Amino acid sequence: MSNDASQVADPGQPYLFVDLYPLDLGPHPPWSVVATTQGFCGAIIKATEGTRYNDSGWFADNWPAVRDAGGDRYGTSWFRGAYLFLKFALSGSDQADAYLQAIDGAGGWDAGDILPIVDVELGGEQNSNRQASAQQVIDCVTDCADRLRQQTGRRVILYGRGAMRDLSINSRMGCDAVWNPSYTATMVRHGLEAWDLEDIVLWQYCGDGNAAIDSLPHEVQGFGKIDISVYVKGAQAPTLQMVRESLLGS
Repeated sequence: MSNDASQVADPGQPYLFVDLYPLDLGPHPPWSVVATTQGFCGAIIKATEGTRYNDSGWFADNWPAVRDAGGDRYGTSWFRGAYLFLKFALSGSDQADAYLQAIDGAGGWDAGDILPIVDVELGGEQNSNRQASAQQVIDCVTDCADRLRQQTGRRVILYGRGAMRDLSINSRMGCDAVWNPSYTATMVRHGLEAWDLEDIVLWQYCGDGNAAIDSLPHEVQGFGKIDISVYVKGAQAPTLQMVRESLLGS
């Protein structure tokens, strides 16, 4: 099959993505199940946390596995992504470098890979991120995003909303697009006032199989109850070409 997107039939809405980290479904999630389930267009996995991530090789194993699961669809209607979980007390640029090194060590970037993703969360009650000030968050995220753009030449996606809402942050922090977690029947944007609706490219509507919206799936049969996101494009009806342009920058 040709890898020319113009020759690939658009499966139509919804364009769905799962995201996982090592503690979700064990060392070897059955990615082929997702790739053969109607509506699903890819997976996003955790690469690093802070400047390191002791995952016993989970990312190195699963980064190529996600690509391979798509087969001929990879780069046309199947995509993979990786995110870094920021620790606000550490250097943002150092964390960007660690993330890029992890990807290089797992085989590097390829043509069907989603833009770099920065996970901006306060985390649980014991997470050190909860001690950060608004300015500390702004400085760390901006430093990280700037480094990623410098090193890759690509735009940067920010994942999150609660940290910006709780700390009254009204800055884009060097990020170009948003992956919005909002487990509600309609997408809530409070906390993302620095971005326009058109800047939100993914809506994570389902967390661990729990979702308030009934028109989209809550799990992948044979895979598990995990987080699921849907591609969105403001008031427009999304197309596969829009997915490629927004998530890959192509």
